[in-house]
Amino acid sequence: MTSTHLRLEPKTRPLVAVLCSVPLLGEAMISALEFAEVRSFAESGGDVEGLLGWLHPDALIVDSSAGAEAAASYAREHDLPVIHVSVRDRTLHLFRGGEWEQVSNGDGPTPEAIRNVVAGALFARGGPVR
Repeated sequence: MTSTHLRLEPKTRPLVAVLCSVPLLGEAMISALEFAEVRSFAESGGDVEGLLGWLHPDALIVDSSAGAEAAASYAREHDLPVIHVSVRDRTLHLFRGGEWEQVSNGDGPTPEAIRNVVAGALFARGGPVR
């Protein structure tokens, strides 16, 4: 039996790709997103749209402005939520519906805050309750 599919098991959990320049972010997300299959990739690999086109993630986390711009370009066409974690500015932004929205809770981009945003982007039936 030959197959060109990379995943041999049926999909049971959402796939979250982490495109990071700081490897620690990828490690933190693997730990924090227990409900998802998390795969981390170095931003230095380039060709974000090519990677996403082959990977087809359910959500994407990035930690740089350049990564966020490249991801947003792909996300516009594929209805993909993108979470931009800015460690330097201590902010958290979500790209959905073609727009960026700041979603920081005042504590900065903690693993718990990122987990909540990712879970909401994947599973919520509406926006957050304010």
